[in-house]
Amino acid sequence: MMPAVNLCSSKMAFCDSRLYMETLSPLGLMMYRVDAGRWEHIPAKFPRSLLDGYLVAGARTRLFLVGRIGLYSTLQSMRIWELDHGRTVWVEISRMPPRYFRALLRLSAERFECFGQDNLICFTSWNQGKGLLYDVDKKAWSWIAGCASQLCNSQVCFYEPRFDTSIF
Repeated sequence: MMPAVNLCSSKMAFCDSRLYMETLSPLGLMMYRVDAGRWEHIPAKFPRSLLDGYLVAGARTRLFLVGRIGLYSTLQSMRIWELDHGRTVWVEISRMPPRYFRALLRLSAERFECFGQDNLICFTSWNQGKGLLYDVDKKAWSWIAGCASQLCNSQVCFYEPRFDTSIF
């Protein structure tokens, strides 16, 4: 049985046989250990001024939090944190350079999506014909083709990135 918590249903990731879900009450994460069949609460406090964020599964046991930081529409930036499992805290590992942030999110209120595989994190936003890829291991940012989002019968469809195309 799942404990009674207030979940953010769209904020979850699966890595290392564990399902992580962001919770509002109690604040932090719930983790379901598939191998043991039990739930655990992880009281990791989320970064201050986090406007929106996503959990992203990395390679092996790595869990990332990707989010926009800022006060309303001013002084915003995109940051990436990694969960330190031993201390149950989020440790900042990278900040999106301002030029990429401005190109990805032309408007401060614009919504973004992100997803990951291994230690690659891909960012997309509305009306973009490309995606922004961050390689956690190489600490490198690059644009990739094929991450456009389009309206499909009043619903948003995200296309998978094409990693076989050249990076521009």
